[in-house]
Amino acid sequence: MRKSISHHAAPALRHVLVYIHNHLDQQLTLAELSFLAGMSTYHFARTFKHVTGVAPHHYILDARIERAKSLLLGGNVSIAEVAQKVGFFDQSYFTRYFKRLVGITP
Repeated sequence: MRKSISHHAAPALRHVLVYIHNHLDQQLTLAELSFLAGMSTYHFARTFKHVTGVAPHHYILDARIERAKSLLLGGNVSIAEVAQKVGFFDQSYFTRYFKRLVGITP
């Protein structure tokens, strides 16, 4: 049986989601995100997955790829620049992950 999300958890998770999207170019750690939510890392990871359907790490990677798609469609930015702007410090990892999610290379 799943526990319901506490009234404290919902606003805390909304705050974390906004923080993630505003800081995609930075290294985001589970410890940092759980601190922002005011939860232990274990409780945060479980609550986050319960609410979003994915683990925090996968949510961040997916958000980075979505931002990358927008940047690539806008043009005027190299793949290396896009990779850096969305927090991938290795262009080849970015390219592989992008292809896995989107189906084509950037």
